[in-house]
Amino acid sequence: MRISWLSPEEIAAARAALTANGATYESHFTPAFVAPAAPTEPQLLDWPGITEHVARAERVSEVVREHGLVAARERFGGSGNAIEAATIAAAAHEGEALGREEVIGVLRCPIDNYVFYAPFLELLVSLSPGAPETTIKIYEEFTDAYTASLATMPHGAPRIGAMRDGLADMYVSAGLLDRAEAMFERRHEEDHGDVAVALSASRAFLAAGSVSRALKWLGIGAVRAQELGKTDLAEKLQQKQDSLRKRLS
Repeated sequence: MRISWLSPEEIAAARAALTANGATYESHFTPAFVAPAAPTEPQLLDWPGITEHVARAERVSEVVREHGLVAARERFGGSGNAIEAATIAAAAHEGEALGREEVIGVLRCPIDNYVFYAPFLELLVSLSPGAPETTIKIYEEFTDAYTASLATMPHGAPRIGAMRDGLADMYVSAGLLDRAEAMFERRHEEDHGDVAVALSASRAFLAAGSVSRALKWLGIGAVRAQELGKTDLAEKLQQKQDSLRKRLS
């Protein structure tokens, strides 16, 4: 279960520096985290942030391995730190001991820009049958917090967009089609260089049985594809739109 945006190379570099000269992950907390000296190669932006993210994840994992999940929960369960909460939740999921409240706990921690949240949002939905309004509220609150945290981060916009796309899909699944429509429209205006939002909207509405909205978004996608010079894609979307109309007649 992936829980971090960091690459294997970034994680390896952080681990090597954190454990150099006999140091442990725990020894860097005194109690505040103190980053190790940065290596000359590779040169990584935000070295303190990267190493703290890795150190917190690794020290939780060590407790899980050496003393078990219960001990890790007792020590780190109330820390309010996203990567620590995510590491515990991932271990619980692997041991088939993960509950909804533990997933919600990950999402309600202050945002860690290096945490990969997608699996926790998927788990939130799968562990919340029969509670769509509560689940949507949690998802919305998380999306707002995530947007605020990544708004000024380099390359943050695509990740924010993906989060909002997921929220739009969730609105469709919950039958909140007007809210989904508004979110898809917002995302389509934000993402001028692609047809992906229109395609996602058409698929989501068609799966939900809202054929008229699916038809609308196929048309929007065809127009956008034509504007971008993707004539083959525009023709395919128009053909799908015509085919769907014929099925209705």
